[in-house]
Amino acid sequence: MLSRYVQSIINEHGVPPKVQNIVRYCLLKENGKVFEDWGKEVIETMVTYHMVKKTIITKYDDKGDIIGVLMWYVCDNNDGWEFVKNWEEDKEDGDTIFLAFLFSDGIEVVKEMVLDIIRQEPDILTKKIIGIRQRNGTPTRVEYTLKLFNKILKSHG
Repeated sequence: MLSRYVQSIINEHGVPPKVQNIVRYCLLKENGKVFEDWGKEVIETMVTYHMVKKTIITKYDDKGDIIGVLMWYVCDNNDGWEFVKNWEEDKEDGDTIFLAFLFSDGIEVVKEMVLDIIRQEPDILTKKIIGIRQRNGTPTRVEYTLKLFNKILKSHG
């Protein structure tokens, strides 16, 4: 299992500084609803896991400070938050992109990450897109369409 492999690497070599910086940024932007009761070590493993499987985009400003992070999974449309919590591996033939973690310093950064995910995961243009949002204090599944991407890209130059 990839998550166990990632954990063994961290145990042997420690958490890379790049991962530590990404985790610091995510925790700074996190509102207490995304990571629930996850400890820092779990988040470090998760970020490293996404780096290994190349399902993370990290944006930096001119000074080298992080200004945006996006992490996703390839899964089936009937999957949800349990897919993430159970450390399930991406499904090679999955029909859905699960945008699980998005943190940014603003809409312009989100726009850049939308362009980046299209380049990095072009199947996003043909697969379903889901996420989890807090609605009325409850994690709620959200289904996105490419209209959202088009709106973000058109309305912000």
